[in-house]
Amino acid sequence: MSKKIVIIGGGPGGYVAAIRAAQLGAEVTVVEKGKLGGTCLNRGCVPTKTLLHAARIYKTVQNTRQFGIYCTIDSFRYDKMVEKKNEVVRNNVIGIETIFKNRHIKLLSGIARLSDPTTLTIETAEGKRVKESADALIIATGSEPLIPKSIKFDGDRVITTTEALDLDDLPSSIVIVGGSVSGCEFACLFGQLGSRVYLIEMLDRIVPTEDKELSRRLAGRLKRLGVNVMIKTRVKSLERQYPMNSVTVFTDKDQVNADYCLLAMGRKLNTKNIGLETLGIDFSSKGIKTDKRMETNVSSVYAVGDVTGKYQLAHVASQQGIIAVENIMEIDATMDYDAIPSFIYTDPEIASVGLKPEEAVEKGMDIIEGKATFKGNAMAHAIEQTSGFVKTVIDKKTLKILGLHMFGPHVTELLPGAVAMIKMGMTLADVKNVIYPHPTLSETVKESVLAAVGEAIHA
Repeated sequence: MSKKIVIIGGGPGGYVAAIRAAQLGAEVTVVEKGKLGGTCLNRGCVPTKTLLHAARIYKTVQNTRQFGIYCTIDSFRYDKMVEKKNEVVRNNVIGIETIFKNRHIKLLSGIARLSDPTTLTIETAEGKRVKESADALIIATGSEPLIPKSIKFDGDRVITTTEALDLDDLPSSIVIVGGSVSGCEFACLFGQLGSRVYLIEMLDRIVPTEDKELSRRLAGRLKRLGVNVMIKTRVKSLERQYPMNSVTVFTDKDQVNADYCLLAMGRKLNTKNIGLETLGIDFSSKGIKTDKRMETNVSSVYAVGDVTGKYQLAHVASQQGIIAVENIMEIDATMDYDAIPSFIYTDPEIASVGLKPEEAVEKGMDIIEGKATFKGNAMAHAIEQTSGFVKTVIDKKTLKILGLHMFGPHVTELLPGAVAMIKMGMTLADVKNVIYPHPTLSETVKESVLAAVGEAIHA
């Protein structure tokens, strides 16, 4: 089947949709104003994880004597860490560009606006105005850092995550406003490398979307790194200090002075000036409304990724992109949000999927919980990383696995197995009959399930 699909945005939702469409035989055009890969690859997930990994290595080599390895590494070059980050980003962008060329996907550099349900008007990077027509359009314009109007943002000392990733020098001190995923990852990064860090969160705990125990344990870990975690604290105003090149942050409790203030207060959706009103597409500040096929209220116009207001996660955007394309190509597919994995690449890491205990109770479920710590895991001892646990939420009546929540070493790599449990509707008996390899950290996942009925071996 030959169809032409035009996609606005080349991030995880847009570029994955483009590749899947090309696989299915469509003629594909992607309009992107920046670099392929979008925020996640260029200004978010990937560069942040690269820097965090470098910080983790630095911290690890300071404690090698316990393994009989004697070396002295008491310094680092932050600018070289940034160079490595840039190399990783560049190589991944080139990888996507290569796939586009091999799949004959047309890439236009510019800014697109919807003209009608089958046409885009594009202002190209060269200043030309061109039109692209298609059988179907996909909106994948993503999001950008939220900067409240009350805050004097300058991109120099008052910065967002975008600017923070391009700092050539490690800040000696930094105030991070916002204690969710990005804020905590940057607090861990700078804390591990020796910066004086203040993490401000207006709610009563950091990472409030995570399990309460995970939140508490992460706060404890950050404090041990030297991070000043300030919860129930509201920022009132910011003030640049000259000629010291610093920032004073005034809160409802105190004031803090630092070299930089990093705003990690969430993201706003890129729905402005793309022609949604022209087509009468149903949208609000919460996102573009779609059905489970990712189609908007306007036939043949689809939306995927952050702009849908569902989850601001790259892997969700990619799956939405695939679902949209398959429906355009007349393959029946629907989006399922019941087993969405989330994680935080701190040290130790956080990984979650499914219902938290309080969510299950709110749904009227009678539950049992299982918990296993990494102190009972041989591999955790082998790598000297025994801090943390896995918690499992189980339906007491059916023994169906409802949720898994992890805090510990490399738990992000344990997440796919946990997602499969939720997605496939596995029960305690199903998990019990799976043989987990020994010695691996994954054994703690099984132990947590069995612990719910008192059958964990190393509890």
